Amino acid sequence: MKRAILSTALAVALVAGVSGQDKPNFVGTWKPDPARSKPIGGLGPTQTITTEGSKMTITRTVAGNSASTVYLLDGTPSKNVSGPAGKQIEITYTSKWEGHVLVTTWSSPAIANIERRSIEADGTMKVEVTHSLTKELKTEVSLRVFDRIK
Repeated sequence: MKRAILSTALAVALVAGVSGQDKPNFVGTWKPDPARSKPIGGLGPTQTITTEGSKMTITRTVAGNSASTVYLLDGTPSKNVSGPAGKQIEITYTSKWEGHVLVTTWSSPAIANIERRSIEADGTMKVEVTHSLTKELKTEVSLRVFDRIK
């Protein structure tokens, strides 16, 4: 009898552990929460996130102009173009899952970035970016917290 109870308890624990491995759902429209954020260079605009298979697209709109960044969630590097017309640069993003956290890296000649994106227990999205400035040999951390509005 004890063995049956122990086996059942172990089976329930394993099922709970497997369901706990689901990746967070970032899909939606997210508005920055200034009270809970500690950004470097401003909060940034509202973000709309969509997914299709292993591709996640983040679209930011400012003054009617939209820019999108594509993250490939399977570890495959994704090339994106950033910057104003005539001064655009290509940036390669590489994303991988570390448990429930999506970790994305990208760099430019002057800076290396590591972004950690997660959904918190209260439903907010936390985006923490560590910026390593190569010329100044210093590291800064930016924290943005977003509330899902759609």
